Amino acid sequence: MLSFFSILLASFTQGITGFGFALIAVPLLSFFIPELRNITPIIVIYSLLTNIIILYKSRRYIDLKKVIYLVIFAIIATPIGTYMLIYVNVTVLKIIIGLVITITAFAMLKNFKIKLKNKKISYGIVGILSGILNGSTGLSGPPIVLFLTNQNVDKNAFRANLTFFGLATNIFTIILFYLEGIINISVIHFTLLYFPALIIGVLIGIVVSTKINERIFRNITIYLIILLGLYASISSIFK
Repeated sequence: MLSFFSILLASFTQGITGFGFALIAVPLLSFFIPELRNITPIIVIYSLLTNIIILYKSRRYIDLKKVIYLVIFAIIATPIGTYMLIYVNVTVLKIIIGLVITITAFAMLKNFKIKLKNKKISYGIVGILSGILNGSTGLSGPPIVLFLTNQNVDKNAFRANLTFFGLATNIFTIILFYLEGIINISVIHFTLLYFPALIIGVLIGIVVSTKINERIFRNITIYLIILLGLYASISSIFK
């Protein structure tokens, strides 16, 4: 029952904002799946499925010329994150990234903006950070979310671009995980078992997202990022 509720709540959050699945699912799944290496492939597969559904609904808002740079750099960096997942202790990385994400999100909550002089370099840095996080923890969203929020992207374009990015990186990561043997029978069994919860949650989330105005959407997004950053740091410290 807890597994069903975990996936339902996580997919509902993803349906509203276009991200947040891992934020909700990882801490809840960790109660009965202790190893991060076993949770991460589940998160990536479910994220792929939710992104397919959300992208179908918001596909006309995609700005491919901008988001493609993020995708390319993230795909380049994802193998680095996967290597870290297999061979390196990622605790320090999660603490540092978590703190940076939290501080930046708090600043944005106060309407602090970062002026980007060279956007192409910025896209590259953000994409690389997301790729490393995607391959190591399944938490690829924070750098992209902060970047798009800083750019004042409206909620429809925000969800579409973020979802397209997530879909592209999810596909690449799943292939990589399969080749490295990270995806196994138990992961596939869990994914199939709670697939109905995923569908129900994401569809309800999509409906709710159409009822939320821009200001509320932005605040929800930033608060989720703050929670994600705090979770990444605190869970690593007390691991």
